[in-house]
Amino acid sequence: MKRLFPLFSLMLILSILISACATATPAAPDVTEPPAAPGEAEAPAEEPSEPGAEGPEPVTITFYQRGYVEGGEDAGSVTTAAAVKKFMEDNPHITVNIVGIPWTVEGDTKLEAALAARSDINVFRVTSPNLPRYAKQGILSEITPFLTEEDKADFYESGFQIATVDGKVWAWPLWVTAISIFANTEIFEERGVELPSIEDPWTWDEFVEAAKQLTFTREDGTQVYGFTSSSKWGAVEYYPLMYIDGGRIVSEDGKTFVQNQPEGVSALDKIASLALEHKVTPPDFGTVDQAGVRSQFKDIRNVAMLMSTPGFIPDLEAADFPLAVIPPPVGDLGRLVTNGASGLYAVVDVDDPAKLEAAHLLAKYLTGSQVAKDVEGWQLAPGLRRSNTSYATTPTREVIARLVEYGVYEVPTATSAELGNNYGAMLQAIILGEMTAQEAMDAIAPQYQAELDAANQ
Repeated sequence: MKRLFPLFSLMLILSILISACATATPAAPDVTEPPAAPGEAEAPAEEPSEPGAEGPEPVTITFYQRGYVEGGEDAGSVTTAAAVKKFMEDNPHITVNIVGIPWTVEGDTKLEAALAARSDINVFRVTSPNLPRYAKQGILSEITPFLTEEDKADFYESGFQIATVDGKVWAWPLWVTAISIFANTEIFEERGVELPSIEDPWTWDEFVEAAKQLTFTREDGTQVYGFTSSSKWGAVEYYPLMYIDGGRIVSEDGKTFVQNQPEGVSALDKIASLALEHKVTPPDFGTVDQAGVRSQFKDIRNVAMLMSTPGFIPDLEAADFPLAVIPPPVGDLGRLVTNGASGLYAVVDVDDPAKLEAAHLLAKYLTGSQVAKDVEGWQLAPGLRRSNTSYATTPTREVIARLVEYGVYEVPTATSAELGNNYGAMLQAIILGEMTAQEAMDAIAPQYQAELDAANQ
């Protein structure tokens, strides 16, 4: 069987690194009634329930959670257990059995077997590339009938973008690794460069000028570069820059490859110009992986700006790094954009209405704002609900949380590993100056379009 590969293999890797977690039960509101006024009759005590007037019938559902180990002491296991425990306390008629599966081929096999059998699985983490396949196979239950009007208003529109296939929403959006730019404030101060903000972001030209000013050689011979980002295929983190001129990889309906159109080509030209024309990136830009750029920024400290995901912030905070988070520059689109990996919970479509309702209730809780309040550490990336502000615990995290509103995401599309590798090779060829952006995108267009056509049959 042809193994499916994500549109963004980066996105799968990043979603592994940034698992959502959990507790901190808020104090209950004070609902004590004041004493009755003199002469005022006290409210009668609540009558006991009539015999046989029980609540909902007990129901048991099974929750498949990646990375969970029963009794495990890692953050993912601890917070998952805490979240499920709180959910069952709030919904005593529902029992949730957790099945932990690893982020490995073995885990993939176990999940696929359970989904094929359609038994003893009700809620699970789904990746973007697998979402359309499961939806078309009839495995998933659409979430729209279980969304309240409040839910619909609470979710950012981009949250539904990442979960929609053929016009229907097939998963509950959890979080997104909104990619931003990390700035070394000491280098900024040393070079006299002012930090931009969401209210007053840089234009592309201003960003380039700042990167030039931040690229210099110190008296001791140390070369400092203005900007870098992970650029090795499979861990690309400069994706937001591909959208700043209004282009996309595929059309919004997921049916047409469009990155070879002017808006897509111009953005890729801009990215390549940072290395080829403006010389503000380290020599390995175009081939360097995530570990490499993070070391340059955090340990060697010879890079002023790093475009990366929120998962790196705890490491920087632990190192007492002089950090500020700034938004990506604004291109021809005329507004801020971000991009990143997403977390999604899907519900298996079953014939039992009670199980189906309980499963959606659990998925709704795990992707809502209340779980982030109930479970400390649950929110390691910003949520996709406006009401979920739990991630914004520091000024740096607040910027990332606010960027979620400006997310641009591709329609979930399953593509082959071969296409992924070939597309990645084209991106690398552009940055290394081996091909122009137009040449590279025109070269990959026929293969990309053929796979989109096959996926949309």
